[in-house]
Amino acid sequence: MKYPILAAALLLAAAAPTTTATAMTIDTDERELYDNSIQCMAFFGIMAGLGTKGDDADPKMVASGTKFLAIATVLADDDEAQIKTDFDAQIDKFARITKNPEDPDMIKQVQDISESCTFLETLVDAMIESGTL
Repeated sequence: MKYPILAAALLLAAAAPTTTATAMTIDTDERELYDNSIQCMAFFGIMAGLGTKGDDADPKMVASGTKFLAIATVLADDDEAQIKTDFDAQIDKFARITKNPEDPDMIKQVQDISESCTFLETLVDAMIESGTL
């Protein structure tokens, strides 16, 4: 993410309650945060399922994905159909990226996504701890 301070400010704005469910209206700055939230939601969702047995998903990864679902939901004005569409597209993107697990470019892309999502989660957690979210 290019603008961490802007991201923190947008996360604050995203925490504001909405009173009506309308079609998704999102400006350019919110779009970047929304897209990153969808990507992180998918990333943490995939990570939650890796290395688990049966229905026991990694609770930390589930919690991380849920944080980003909440942000995306607020930014998307509760447009669940749009969120599902964008989430499915992100999952498809991960499927394409990971087709060849030995590809160094694929490894770099996944590492970049992991670092970005970890950074964003750190921002969200700090805001929650400070009571600003």
